[in-house]
Amino acid sequence: MKRCPQCLFLYPDSDEHCDFDKTPLEVVDDSALDAATRPTNRRSLPIAAAIGLILGVLAFGTYYVVSHRTRKAATATEAATQSVPEVSPSPVATASPSPISSPSPSPAHALSSKTGEGRVATAHSRATGDPVSTSGPGMGTRQGGKPVIVLVSGGKIEADEAWRTKDGVWYRRNGIVTLLKTGQIKAIVTK
Repeated sequence: MKRCPQCLFLYPDSDEHCDFDKTPLEVVDDSALDAATRPTNRRSLPIAAAIGLILGVLAFGTYYVVSHRTRKAATATEAATQSVPEVSPSPVATASPSPISSPSPSPAHALSSKTGEGRVATAHSRATGDPVSTSGPGMGTRQGGKPVIVLVSGGKIEADEAWRTKDGVWYRRNGIVTLLKTGQIKAIVTK
């Protein structure tokens, strides 16, 4: 075998000059060839192993510290929640639905009465425990009869109750409460 003295590239015995830099090749014996092809530094393996070991120890140490802090914070939180005595809820009597319904204030009264400020009084202007919607036949029927809402388009809506607000006219029919804008309504009459 032959070798270029400049670039140390190996050539067959038949070549005379280096293909890269055109320098004349020199003959190399097998011992020089073995020295050129085997790794020159055998210390690199222990150094790489030491670096890997150090990185592994650092990674484990970081993991241990982070998990220890997380566990410590969770324990502190758990201890804080356990130190607060729990109060068992006392049984609360719930009102059962009454078979006899109590009528809510008349919407006709709310439509006709005025407050001292000149505004129309509405069922929404007072706090009450009455339900917003009722269901069943005959609920909300008043002595004066059911209100009939006459629409601008000529249609009529028979309602169980009706009342005015600043948004328009609310009416209840078959347990469903609906809003009609003021511009849609021509009049409200009782049947």
